[in-house]
Amino acid sequence: MEEPFFNEVRRRRPDIDLVILPPVEPPARRASAEDVAASVEVVDAAVAAIVPRIPGAVVAEPRWEPVSHNDVRRRAEVSADLPDGAATLERLRQAFAEARWESRLEVKAFHRWTARSGDADIVGFWSSRHGHLSITVSGRAIAARDLVQVGS
Repeated sequence: MEEPFFNEVRRRRPDIDLVILPPVEPPARRASAEDVAASVEVVDAAVAAIVPRIPGAVVAEPRWEPVSHNDVRRRAEVSADLPDGAATLERLRQAFAEARWESRLEVKAFHRWTARSGDADIVGFWSSRHGHLSITVSGRAIAARDLVQVGS
């Protein structure tokens, strides 16, 4: 690749080998209106599947959050105060595994449930010390410029 800056560096310092690497992130694929709608749908559907399984669940209004300088993703949060959050997370793990999500429950100092499909990630935490369950559902990243164009 010919570039004036690097040509000048090569001319001044022929003893140095220059290697130009590609960008760290590949350019984001343009999102269509259908991609944006699908992201909203998958997050909302996951929340709709979670809420009935949690007594006293409180759902924060889903929103778009920044992921990087140029990308955003759909995000929703579900929470509840539960004395038996471990059993609730196990039921959620099983239900999402049956729905063909990659679903795992880890128990260490607290219980951590993760589930993943091609278009969404779920992370849930419950601590017996606090008795509070917190679950976050996130859609895949979409270029913010595409979200603005679709929404206008």
